[in-house]
Amino acid sequence: MDKRADNSNPGEGRKGRSADTGLRVYEILRQQAIEYGFRPGERVNEVKLAAELNVSRTPVRAALNRLVSEGLLTLVPNKGFYRQPIDIDAIRSLFELRGAIETMSVRLFCQRATESDIEALERQWQDFLQERPKLAARQIVEHDEEFHEAIAQGSRNSEALRLLRDINSRIRFLRVVALERDNCKTVTSVEHGQILAEIKAGNTEAAVSLMSRHISLMLGDVTEIAREAVVRIYLGEDAIA
Repeated sequence: MDKRADNSNPGEGRKGRSADTGLRVYEILRQQAIEYGFRPGERVNEVKLAAELNVSRTPVRAALNRLVSEGLLTLVPNKGFYRQPIDIDAIRSLFELRGAIETMSVRLFCQRATESDIEALERQWQDFLQERPKLAARQIVEHDEEFHEAIAQGSRNSEALRLLRDINSRIRFLRVVALERDNCKTVTSVEHGQILAEIKAGNTEAAVSLMSRHISLMLGDVTEIAREAVVRIYLGEDAIA
């Protein structure tokens, strides 16, 4: 037997496993928050979550605090963590902020994007067109986010990309509900192609105008979309059909 000293540090292995556990717990709880697995205004039971995930309360609490910083939960002193309620004014603010970021991003994309950026955007768009007939609303939203985030990334403004990703996670459920409407599915498909065409043609102002109109599509229906979201949360996916 080779009795040479083992230079590995057992503590590093424990730290690595702890980090993996923390990330796993965070991702599970984040998805649950995004999908309203915690109902609006509901208190989040840390003890129950820890038992369900077979972990201590430490990674659960760390994950919940992170979700507070992302705007998905709120922390009430001496009471605990709660899923934020569906608030019309807050939702409208998020859609308005998204619109401002998106129009700025497409303008900067037209100015700064490389040929490879534009080619990648077109590939993403073509992939979506091929897959679209078999996609559910949730998958269409995922493709939609990829398209818009690719534009933000090509704008070379890292803060715009970070904020857009944050907003997208906070309004994803609402957008899935909205895209159950056939008119939204059709408009999303058509207008992405139009925006891409104007970008390729170098028509910055036309691309910005189209993006502004595209993003404002759901803004005018925020109240109705929120109502439908509440029905979906409490009555299930078939409630709106």
